[in-house]
Amino acid sequence: MRVALLGAVILLAGCHKELTPEEQADKDRRDIAMIEKAQQSARPPLTEITPDSITYVDIEEHDLSGSGCNYAPGTSLGTRVIAQPEVAYMKIDGKMTRFARDIGARELPLGTWSKYDGLEYSLRLKISGEGRPAGNKTTNYDGSVILRDAFNRVVYDGSGLVQCSA
Repeated sequence: MRVALLGAVILLAGCHKELTPEEQADKDRRDIAMIEKAQQSARPPLTEITPDSITYVDIEEHDLSGSGCNYAPGTSLGTRVIAQPEVAYMKIDGKMTRFARDIGARELPLGTWSKYDGLEYSLRLKISGEGRPAGNKTTNYDGSVILRDAFNRVVYDGSGLVQCSA
């Protein structure tokens, strides 16, 4: 019985047709397309974020005084991001969200960084142009903030005033 079963397995193994390199490449492309389609449908719908203004109470509760840069969109003076040498904060849905600096990021003024990573989002900061002195160890810049979700999709994109102070 065992010999007959072993013989059947060997015969079935011999029936497998080898694919040509072209057939294998076509099969690989179909498999990759099928996996990518499954991954795309597994993503949740994109949810755009409108960050809340960070208040003085938030700053005190999270000990955010000290040197760093504050980002405010458009002509608003309401800070949406506070970036410091090791961390950055953004207020999302009423909750202060903490980001850690990305080690591979580019350094910006006062030891802040161009990228910070969080548990659900990543934050990219940009400062452009020469700074304009604004008094009391403060320099104003033009800048932007891009917030990406866990799938690397942009959920917030804002530009405006950046104030950096020591």
